[in-house]
Amino acid sequence: MKRILGLGLFLLMFGLISACSDDDTSKEPASTPAGQTTSEPATAVAGDDIFQKSCITCHSSGDITGGQVKLDATKIHSDFQKKEDLYGFVEQKMPKSAPGSLSKEQYDAVVNYLWDQK
Repeated sequence: MKRILGLGLFLLMFGLISACSDDDTSKEPASTPAGQTTSEPATAVAGDDIFQKSCITCHSSGDITGGQVKLDATKIHSDFQKKEDLYGFVEQKMPKSAPGSLSKEQYDAVVNYLWDQK
């Protein structure tokens, strides 16, 4: 019984660790819908999607609930004076299990999503 419980716990931990390091190798930027002149709406959607795929196991943000650490927009803006500062931190430190593993476009999208949280 202890072996089965231990194996189950091992598989659960392996699954959680794998989820933290979502290695999305697609590097192509999302296409812009016809008539759309700015990338803001597309970026917001992509940032939300990337957050749910790469960050949700450790973080919650806005209406998205996930891990134990809730990202608060007020704290983000007090900790980082400029969006570029937040970008530098996220690119160098996140995801925690595989820092720097996302594409530039993915980091741009998720930082824009976080920066625009109210």
